[in-house]
Amino acid sequence: MLDLKPFSSQAMAEIRSLLDLQTFKTCDYTIGGLFMWREYFDQLYTVKDGMLICTANYLDNGTCFAFPVGKGDLAAALCEIKRDRKERGLPLRFCCVTKEGADLIESSLGAPVRMIEYRDWADYLYPYENFIGYHGKKLVTPRNHCNRFVRDYPQYVYSPLDGSNVDAAKEFLIENAPGFSKDAPLAVEEYKRATEIIDYCGEFGFTGGLLTVDGKVIGLSIGEKQGDTLYVHVEKALTEYSGAYPMLASLFAKQNADPALRFINREDDSGDPGLRKSKTEYRPCSVIMKYVLCYD
Repeated sequence: MLDLKPFSSQAMAEIRSLLDLQTFKTCDYTIGGLFMWREYFDQLYTVKDGMLICTANYLDNGTCFAFPVGKGDLAAALCEIKRDRKERGLPLRFCCVTKEGADLIESSLGAPVRMIEYRDWADYLYPYENFIGYHGKKLVTPRNHCNRFVRDYPQYVYSPLDGSNVDAAKEFLIENAPGFSKDAPLAVEEYKRATEIIDYCGEFGFTGGLLTVDGKVIGLSIGEKQGDTLYVHVEKALTEYSGAYPMLASLFAKQNADPALRFINREDDSGDPGLRKSKTEYRPCSVIMKYVLCYD
């Protein structure tokens, strides 16, 4: 059987180099994506023969495996997973698998009995340049919001997140908890982990920024760079400041602009209609679908 264990902050250093080898561009294979949701999905992991193997209790599908990533043999890793499920007497299932990943699993294990698409968990991927000024007709909505923000709050200041303002970032989240932490269990967990992750930004090499008006923090972004993609893990702003969200998104992109970065992943919309509308207005180049593969 596989020796599966819970994720910890120390585990991130062990698996970072393996995560860097994946090419799916989904947040499920980032340090932030794994660490922030480790408890909500009861995630476990092991590293075997150079491959990172993870499990999660995913929605109503029970315990599922993520697509194995690393420098080892994929077919061998899939065989280990299949053997583990057989020895434990549990169904063989995979979750958060992209279409590319599903094809690779199928080529090794054969076609699944069921393949379920989860649109609510699809990641939104954007060309990096979309957020550098919101140029062009297709980005007129976020551009207009930013123009209004600048007119209304010309005194705004954007500052990279560092030791000098980390306490202000925490206070911002805590003071505005009623607005950020909704009743849904997923929203409660997301707010909790957004607050927690601030303490790990230095350890994990994350990047972040604060948007302030008249000395008051009105927005916070935290993310990480992996390969050619900037992943946005936390983005919170006060909606009473019209245009704060698109302004924060653009400033965060400008802060981290690098010739090596070609894409921004703003993660999923969790099925929220308002969030889906907002993410669509930024004109994604791809909505990365995710699937559950059931072999039982």
